Amino acid sequence: MPFAKIVDPPLSERLAEQIRQAIFTGQLKAGSKIPQDTLAHAFGVSRMPIREALALLSHEGLVVLAPRRGAWVAPLSLQTVDESYAMRRWAESEAVRLSVPHLDSAALAQAEDALQVLEWAESAENPAEFVAANRRFHLVLRSRCPWPKLASWVDTLWKGFPPLTPQFVQNQMVRDHEEHRQLLNASRRREGDEAAHLMAQHIGRSWQSARAHFAALDWPEIPDVDQEDQNHANR
Repeated sequence: MPFAKIVDPPLSERLAEQIRQAIFTGQLKAGSKIPQDTLAHAFGVSRMPIREALALLSHEGLVVLAPRRGAWVAPLSLQTVDESYAMRRWAESEAVRLSVPHLDSAALAQAEDALQVLEWAESAENPAEFVAANRRFHLVLRSRCPWPKLASWVDTLWKGFPPLTPQFVQNQMVRDHEEHRQLLNASRRREGDEAAHLMAQHIGRSWQSARAHFAALDWPEIPDVDQEDQNHANR
């Protein structure tokens, strides 16, 4: 039986994931300067991959880069959360609606496999494995979307908040379990509209959980204009 070679993500992407999580858990505060030397020492790497990771995060809007001055966590706010989730709720639900009628038995088997890993990760309280399987599950359900621009947009929206919420939102894995099973059942029946409705509810519930988490970290309702002006001045 042939096996596919497992390829680890590039170092810069793995570092970006760690820094992203530090931002979302409040270890790196919104608007604060990012200590690149400290991060390089903590991760046991040179500054080059740290800079590459920060460049990736700047494209997601999480980091502001200032040439020759350094990098800052963007002036994040609850508006940032609302914008990200509102766009993803519509875009991913629509991609799933268009994809589900075209899912074949192989794709559904992949979704079932991902769901089995999700269920194991929940019982084992392993959020890292849950995050990886959750990404695969969502990707399979939208994988037959015939609109390439929409599919690409959803891929972009998946960077940032969605992948990591199980790692910092309490009880996220437990709440996801039944919703994922309902999504797969609707997909097996090729009910695109029902799957889209369930996906919208699923993302909407995650949205409210994430919003409550960041509100507890004292993220403001709207961006801190003074901090944003300061970041622009530092560029």
